[in-house]
Amino acid sequence: MDDPDIVIIGAGHQGLVCAATLAEAGLRPLVLEAASTPGGAVASGELTVPGLVHDVCATNMNLFLGSPFHAVHGEKLASLGLRFARSDAPYASAFPDGSSLRVTTDEAATAAMWAGHSTADAAGWRQLRGVFDDFAAAYLPIYTHPFPSVQARHSLAALRRRSGGTELGELGQVLLSSTRALGERYFATPEARSLVAAWGMHLDYAPDIAGGAVFPLLELYADMLGGMSIVEGGAGRLADALVALVRELGGDVRCDARVTGIDVGTEGVRAVLVGDQRIPARRVVSTAVLPITAALLSLDRRPATVARSARDYRFGPGTFMLHLAMDGEIPWADPRLGAQAYVHIGPYVDDMARTYGQSVAGQLPDEPLLVVGQTSVVDPSRLSPEGYRAVWIQVRTVPSSPGAGSWEHLAEGFAEQVIDKLDRYAPGVRGRIVGKAHLSPADLERRDANLVGGDSVSGSHHLDQFIGMRPGLAISRYRTPVDGLYLAGAGTWPGAGVNAISGQLAAEAVLRDASGRLGQLRRRLLRR
Repeated sequence: MDDPDIVIIGAGHQGLVCAATLAEAGLRPLVLEAASTPGGAVASGELTVPGLVHDVCATNMNLFLGSPFHAVHGEKLASLGLRFARSDAPYASAFPDGSSLRVTTDEAATAAMWAGHSTADAAGWRQLRGVFDDFAAAYLPIYTHPFPSVQARHSLAALRRRSGGTELGELGQVLLSSTRALGERYFATPEARSLVAAWGMHLDYAPDIAGGAVFPLLELYADMLGGMSIVEGGAGRLADALVALVRELGGDVRCDARVTGIDVGTEGVRAVLVGDQRIPARRVVSTAVLPITAALLSLDRRPATVARSARDYRFGPGTFMLHLAMDGEIPWADPRLGAQAYVHIGPYVDDMARTYGQSVAGQLPDEPLLVVGQTSVVDPSRLSPEGYRAVWIQVRTVPSSPGAGSWEHLAEGFAEQVIDKLDRYAPGVRGRIVGKAHLSPADLERRDANLVGGDSVSGSHHLDQFIGMRPGLAISRYRTPVDGLYLAGAGTWPGAGVNAISGQLAAEAVLRDASGRLGQLRRRLLRR
């Protein structure tokens, strides 16, 4: 490719979505990726035994499938080899007495499950479903637009008008609630409350953090309605299909191309530096988290708003990944769990609260939350030639830097601790393990620089660093005070997850500015 029209830093899925959107509009984007393969956290590989494919980090593709980008490009991506495997039994929680709560897309069966567990919880599930219906209709348009924006304001107004069966005051209380408070408001038993709180831990919402209720509210019912999907054959195939799409549209993707600097002059961005190579570029979209992006700018060209927001940007606790190759299914104490895509093992809300506190204090948690992904159950193609099955376990949360030593020395012992915990809920599971691989927070950051300290969501999602505050109040709409420099990725709204949103919204911001409409005014306002 000759000199590109725009350079995109990072070939994670958001960078590739951004490139495809720009290329479709007639620009020639060049995506530069430091790693040897594209995808970032959306990657897969044979981690345990030959022929058995594991999703390295991200696995749940529901957000991608529900995105505006997929609505437009899904058919083309399918022609490029992208397929999804779907489970009608999306999630469950397991408990020490051998019982479980199991949610499926069969709403009648799920209602019967709740009725058999607790009549009070069954009533709470129905009541909370009404809150979800009222909230989701307005929130989803907010989720897919910049914030703040005219569209977001209209969606908030619609939320006020659409009360359905939910009083506006009740809706407001739910949205500001912690996951513990949400559970206690609608459910009577510790098991049901645990089911709610477990979803908050996927981000960095410990049970007692305000605003943590929104993500669980959406996941509880959206997954029941839509099931859970993963990429057939491995998450890396999503990145491969996006790369093929970018190239077919006239863009390019280069791996093993670590950006070492962004050259900025008085008129804005001038070039991107890759080692000794200088690639002229008047426009750059960085999907690196803000502290990394800011460090690419020379000190004398780093605007105060960018420097301040980068300094204040916070990362949450780490994640530990454990991948198992199994000879047979997981022998759950409750065999009905064998059909579920995800099984959460907390077991209870207080355990999750203690785990989070231990993690931020640098201590290895004694009862970490396990998110057990039964990959080969969802995607039967994920079998080795010998018939071994892939199991994906995300451990939330763990310390980024343990106070008792380094992850290099602690990881193997901690992996055994995780297996011991799984064995308590699935007696005999250890005897079926034929291969294992683990990735500590340090390993995750080495694989993907955006996962600072092993933070799998690339920055805290607490209220002061979310919605219009991500990554900072003055730069929350994908533009920066540096002419020609834009931001995308998990460090921007709407945050983490394979959602394909920020890449497209950043591309749209580039295209609007390229057309000249309001571009100069916006940049003057950002400099103030």
